[in-house]
Amino acid sequence: MKRSLVVIFLVLVTALSFASLIEDIQKRGVLRIGQDEGYMPLYGTNEKGERVGLEIELIKKMAEILGVKVEYVIVNWDGVIPALLSGKFDMIFSGMTITPERALKVNFSIPYLTVGQAILYNKAVFKTPPTYQELSQKQLTIAVQLGTTGEFTARRMFPKAKILTFSTMDEAAFQVVSKRADIMVNDSIYVKFFTQKYDTIGMVQELLSLEDLGIAIRKGDMETLRWLDTFVQWVKTTGLIDELYKKWLGAE
Repeated sequence: MKRSLVVIFLVLVTALSFASLIEDIQKRGVLRIGQDEGYMPLYGTNEKGERVGLEIELIKKMAEILGVKVEYVIVNWDGVIPALLSGKFDMIFSGMTITPERALKVNFSIPYLTVGQAILYNKAVFKTPPTYQELSQKQLTIAVQLGTTGEFTARRMFPKAKILTFSTMDEAAFQVVSKRADIMVNDSIYVKFFTQKYDTIGMVQELLSLEDLGIAIRKGDMETLRWLDTFVQWVKTTGLIDELYKKWLGAE
């Protein structure tokens, strides 16, 4: 009898351990998304305190398909992966670049967007658009967001520069606006959006790198990963991602 109970217990534990995140989300009725404060035009907060942006619309579509509500958990970017691993939210859907180092800790969906690392500059400081070659010869002060691929790229491509790190993209960009930093290195989609808002700020068209963005989840759940891949493929083939890109950033 005791042996039968042990077998039943082990079967139940095994069954529970293989329950997918997608099933948990649907049972809970809430999809918990991890993001930092803002990365417009992908995500941010409007005057009413509502989350808005290209990714927010994708997340709403995902929640609609799953039949659940959305809850955003806001953390500092450099702590977003540890927060995911500790179970504070279900997935990171916040402009995260797919890298081999991050893939050691989390599983990524297939890419939903490709961006590049770009240079933001102040037109009052640089009268003509600078090139990477010109900038690489200067003693620069560069503003970046802590823990981003923008920081990693700046340190790699400008080894002699003074690097200023900030917790948000907007804080880093403000250093260029206020002339406290010569340039900022960040994702091209953010830099392009920022230059559309401010005439005094420019973007170097020469990209420093190309990167793919993916949705990150905890390891060990291939069923959820396959579903996310299907969702991403769907938003691509239906043209939804292109439609949202044009809405938030205009023509390519």
